[in-house]
Amino acid sequence: MIASTVGIPQTIASVGTFQTTGDVRMRSEPSLDGSVVTVVYNNSNVEVIVHDPAGWSQVRSGNNTGYIRSDYLKFPINNFANFRATSAVRLRASGTVNSDALVLVPEGATVEVTEHNPAGWSRARYDGKTGFIRSDFLQRGTGTVSSSGSGSSSGSSSSGSSSGTAGATMRTNGSVNLRSEPSAARNDTIIRTLSGRTSVTVIEQVTRGDQTWSKVRHNNTEGYIRSDLLSETGTASGSTIMRTTAEGVRLRAGPSTSRSVIRSLRINTSVEVTGRDGNWSRVVHNGTTGYIRSDYLSSTGSTSGSTTMRTVVAGVRVRSGASTNHSVLRQHLPINTVVTVLENLSNGWSRVRYDGIEGFIRSDLLGSGAMRVELLDWSEARPIVPINVNISVIDVRTGIRFNLRGFSRSGHIDVEPPTRADTDAILRTRNGVWSWAARPVWVTTGGRTFAAALNGMPHDVSTIRDNGMNGHLCLHFGGTVTNSKSYQQDLRNAVQEAYNSRPR
Repeated sequence: MIASTVGIPQTIASVGTFQTTGDVRMRSEPSLDGSVVTVVYNNSNVEVIVHDPAGWSQVRSGNNTGYIRSDYLKFPINNFANFRATSAVRLRASGTVNSDALVLVPEGATVEVTEHNPAGWSRARYDGKTGFIRSDFLQRGTGTVSSSGSGSSSGSSSSGSSSGTAGATMRTNGSVNLRSEPSAARNDTIIRTLSGRTSVTVIEQVTRGDQTWSKVRHNNTEGYIRSDLLSETGTASGSTIMRTTAEGVRLRAGPSTSRSVIRSLRINTSVEVTGRDGNWSRVVHNGTTGYIRSDYLSSTGSTSGSTTMRTVVAGVRVRSGASTNHSVLRQHLPINTVVTVLENLSNGWSRVRYDGIEGFIRSDLLGSGAMRVELLDWSEARPIVPINVNISVIDVRTGIRFNLRGFSRSGHIDVEPPTRADTDAILRTRNGVWSWAARPVWVTTGGRTFAAALNGMPHDVSTIRDNGMNGHLCLHFGGTVTNSKSYQQDLRNAVQEAYNSRPR
């Protein structure tokens, strides 16, 4: 009997054979709360009954039917399928925005996909050329096939002020390229990549072929952006961009210090203020709405100032744009590396200058000074680490941040992720698989940071519902005691690794 497809949109249902991209658990429901039906190993073929690229897919493997997260599935080589381009998109030589553009695929054109990764790039054929297309520009099925293979347009440029837009402030709808010419035909015209919701000043509009471009000014630099990638700033709704004035400002679920902490923000982080409630401001940060005390916010000003900050973990990457989908310009920056922050973006990334180049680094991987990490025995840490309060945690090896909330203290502290987002972050540090393996972490609470170790196997009781995890984890400090002597040593080794990895 086929399992229920509740929670999977039927409008995007498709049938085909996919391949797993790693060892992945098939679950009884399209949720991490679903029980594990079986483990499907890497490069296994599964029959997809219903496919949702942005969520879970219902699949059949052998005699088992259940759900697998779609980002663990891809089309195997030689399993061709037709997809439609949802907008004009480049077929590139490799799966990176910096690779050579082979051809421009027009909106609505049909491409033959030979390997599909919904969370990244798909290998595809179009107009006799084979390359890669970003998967978020593809939709399963055929559409209007363009008769033009190149997708390029010729024609002279005619410019003129657009009615009501010249001199206006607009925002980018997503990550876009600011170009030196009103054309997307060549990579060498890219001046810089702007993140989503970046404000620009429109000077005039230019028509090139069947596309309209806006000549804009950004940080005293003029260039061109496709007009359909810009939208009004939203000043009619009363929103404005502000910056945090202190380190560790808390974004809360409501306008009170008694409300739960959603996340802690670094100094100079940009947020969008959408309303006021007494001494609190309602803001949007990285797509999340919450509240910040108004006295921790100030106007951003007309220009972005620069400030010096340091990487707070090892292995930080400088990217060409403000997302992990962009190519890496510099990688494996050591901990405590000094960079110049040019702009803090509202999507959680910072535009920086390092080693003579400009690029982007996740804002939560930067700090205003070298982090001081303390090594405490559990007897010393026990009265300091709170229960029923969110504490900030950094996985030392990956730099991934998440929150934990303790509910019981004995020979260690029992903790749970307060939200599904925190659970997903913990799973990312473990390649999507729960295990008892101890990982070194830094725990920040009350303005102090401590070396610790976190096990990753949910077990026994839990106190938080709807966080995507059944059971709790254990957070250990120096001198922790467990029933297993070998595991106890693993935990102590992880605590020591966390301390040895501290900024110096």
